[in-house]
Amino acid sequence: MLRWFRLAIGIGLRPPRLPVARNGWSLSWAAESAVAEQEEEEMWSSFLQACVHDALVDEGRAVHARITKTHFASTFLLNHLLNMYAKCGCLADAHKVLDEMPHRNVVSWSAMIAGYVQRGDPESALSLFVGMQRDGIAPNHFTLVSALNACTFSNLPSLAKQIYVRVVQLGFESNVFLINAFITALVRQGNLREAEELFEKANVRDVVSWNAMITGYVQLACSEVWRFWCRMSREGAKPDQFTFASVLAGLAATAVREHGLQVHGQLVKSGYRNDTCVANALVDMYLKSGDLNEGLEAFDEMDYRNAISWTEIIGGCLHHGQPNKALELFEEMKLVGVMPNKFTLATTINSCASLVSLEEGKKLHGLRMKLAEEVDDCVDNALIDMYAKCGCLEDACSVFHAMRERSVVSWTTIIMGCAQNGRVDEAIQFFDLMCANGVKPNHITYVCVLYACSQGGHVDRGMQYFSKMRQDHQIQPEEDHYTCMVDMLGRAGRVAEAEALIHSMTNLPSTLVWQTLLGACRMHGDLEAGKRAAERALALDKCDPSTYVLLSNIYADLCSWGDVHKVRKMMKNREVKKNPGCSWIELKHSNVPRVLQNDHWSMQAVGLRCIHIRGGQ
Repeated sequence: MLRWFRLAIGIGLRPPRLPVARNGWSLSWAAESAVAEQEEEEMWSSFLQACVHDALVDEGRAVHARITKTHFASTFLLNHLLNMYAKCGCLADAHKVLDEMPHRNVVSWSAMIAGYVQRGDPESALSLFVGMQRDGIAPNHFTLVSALNACTFSNLPSLAKQIYVRVVQLGFESNVFLINAFITALVRQGNLREAEELFEKANVRDVVSWNAMITGYVQLACSEVWRFWCRMSREGAKPDQFTFASVLAGLAATAVREHGLQVHGQLVKSGYRNDTCVANALVDMYLKSGDLNEGLEAFDEMDYRNAISWTEIIGGCLHHGQPNKALELFEEMKLVGVMPNKFTLATTINSCASLVSLEEGKKLHGLRMKLAEEVDDCVDNALIDMYAKCGCLEDACSVFHAMRERSVVSWTTIIMGCAQNGRVDEAIQFFDLMCANGVKPNHITYVCVLYACSQGGHVDRGMQYFSKMRQDHQIQPEEDHYTCMVDMLGRAGRVAEAEALIHSMTNLPSTLVWQTLLGACRMHGDLEAGKRAAERALALDKCDPSTYVLLSNIYADLCSWGDVHKVRKMMKNREVKKNPGCSWIELKHSNVPRVLQNDHWSMQAVGLRCIHIRGGQ
């Protein structure tokens, strides 16, 4: 059909005429001409609709030129032309058609308003909505739906209510499309209670109405998603794929696995299990509910997996302490031909950082170079972190300096990398340079620079930063900041100041803060302050073995073996056990954990290690 239309435009053909005889009488010349014009209108309007469907802007422009040349342009045909330009994204051309139309009706205005909404320009859409009424054109329900959708994306929350008043005035309050559009506008603007009232008063609802409310609960009150889902089931409303995806997203946020299992059961019966968006939401629900095995099983059952699916499961494995599995899945993703996106790459690089696997990290760096413009600073930030954790600070700095744009995360990552690798002076220099470049540090940046000051013994500089954080950047110190300050003062032997700082905290000091002070007391042999710190820490958490170990070590350093025995007996009576340490070593490109059991190396683990080492010789 499009081929014939292109030929028609090229050589100026007219469509074949319909029979022109009715009841045995021939039509007059004027009647024949009217029929011909109607036929041509239908032909060009059909062609313009085809242009919209296939996004053929150039062909649409050719029709525009043709009808302009023949002076054949009814309001009906110009509306089709305007609609073609608007839906193909040529808003300037569409607006020009609207401005030049001799007669504009409600369809003309509605098409232009809808075009602006679809292209993300709600302000222009609302301006036209006001303009059409100023011209005396009353909106229909299509116009009003577009206007309410524009309110959804605008910064004018009160306007949606004004438009809905107009809806009621025109007698459209029972139109389900308008009800749904207004609910969506209220939800997007955070007015959940008003959306609930409208939903309850509505005398007609469809699945979109339920979906709009579920979306509101997911965004603003996740705890209500399960209740609303149960109500939907009781009232017999049939969910669609969007319902399942939204409900599963809400249940992922609440992490109630039992509820997710029930929805999963209904999902299997519904036939939407193979929808990729729904399947992704199901995997995410299991991962965030703490069930990695079920998440992997749901992932394996997917018929089609996109980059989002792979990124989600790789991130889930990393989050659940399985970075090796994350790397395996990334390799599988490449084998099946799915191109990783920037989030996949950043997550996989984080897995390498977790394993301190420099070799794998370098391979991913090579992939990042191939993707070039398709990645952004999130990947480079992950690379900086990976190199820093692998001890390759020069490579981390090279990535940092090669970045075109550096966010606060980039600066924070390089500052922490320097501090963790003992390059505290460079960490401080990076922080000062960051501030000089006009990048505002956040609370995590201050944790990193205070940690650097603590490691380097720069007490006065650390005190200055601690004050600057509140005075210059209005960041109130939190637990991590106080922990760094206590550690910094404690390392410098200023235990009394560290203890006073803890007592000055506006919030209740945590176990970690007291344990940090306890560690400083051990370093400087301050038994009395250590006892007080241990007493406060145990009052908060009697099951944390670190407090007992630190206190026992203070007594051991002072050769007070009776007190050491008392602490160990206390641990035994309270069934508190010291967590065994473990390390990772990389042999033949695989990470093998060393296991420490009951303060001794597991002989089975050591034997296994010897076999691996011999095999590699």
